[in-house]
Amino acid sequence: MQSRTRADLIARFDRGEVQVLTNCMVLTEGFDSQPVGCIGILRPMLHKGTFIQAVGRGLRRVDPARFPGIVKTDCVVLDFAGAALRHGSLEQEINLDEDDPEPGQAPWKLCPTCEAELPLGASVCDFCGHVFTRERTEARLLTAFDMMEIDLLERSPFAWCDLHGDGQAMMASGFNGWAGVFHDGALWHALGQPKGRAIRPLAIGTRVQALAAADDFLRATETGTASIKSRRWLNDPATMKQMDLLQRAGHEANGLDFSLSKYAANCHLNFRWNRGAITAAVLGRAERSAA
Repeated sequence: MQSRTRADLIARFDRGEVQVLTNCMVLTEGFDSQPVGCIGILRPMLHKGTFIQAVGRGLRRVDPARFPGIVKTDCVVLDFAGAALRHGSLEQEINLDEDDPEPGQAPWKLCPTCEAELPLGASVCDFCGHVFTRERTEARLLTAFDMMEIDLLERSPFAWCDLHGDGQAMMASGFNGWAGVFHDGALWHALGQPKGRAIRPLAIGTRVQALAAADDFLRATETGTASIKSRRWLNDPATMKQMDLLQRAGHEANGLDFSLSKYAANCHLNFRWNRGAITAAVLGRAERSAA
């Protein structure tokens, strides 16, 4: 295919005018199309790095400013060639320096009927139809196990302020800007505002995706010292000037909360001063996503 024709086809794919692209070693590595939501693997992918690169074509986050109205919360991988059986899923720990599994765990097996080489997880031989049977073992009931949940808010170098106490709107502030995540009832929206500039949409999707995008934005915007959770900034009570500004902005019409810290007051002020733009960004994108 000529370069100009290919570029036009990819542009139409990005706009949603083309739903499926098929290729042979053209879009495997380096291809970047954020709206991609499904990857079909049709080759064995003998090298682990190639497999990871191919699946990675669908793991790009969607920039809401570049693709307004497109919501992407996951990527479906359809493996028709046994690549995942050979290399494992991306959720497993991956070592790119080792293409071969450990001794004693060969990824392939031979069919006892036709001696065809098959993926280790195959239950039926594609060549002769031989059905592999497994020895029945006594089932063991798992009675004790430990689970660990990773909280992105705890791992963030920034302090996140719950604006309404219900976890539906949270903001973090730095010296060079602020970021926030807001729930519209169905999806989460991540917004950020560099100091002196307009509010920027960062992501729309699940809570984890929104928090990750907002945290990444602050990490890129702030300096190393600004990301440190200063004990004095977080714990000292809000100043009278801050309380006066909050009252003027209409915060807590039934009475101001004098237990607010300087940091929390700053987050509430940023929200109040930008409430109209935040609401427009969240509700506007929610309406476009529903449409």
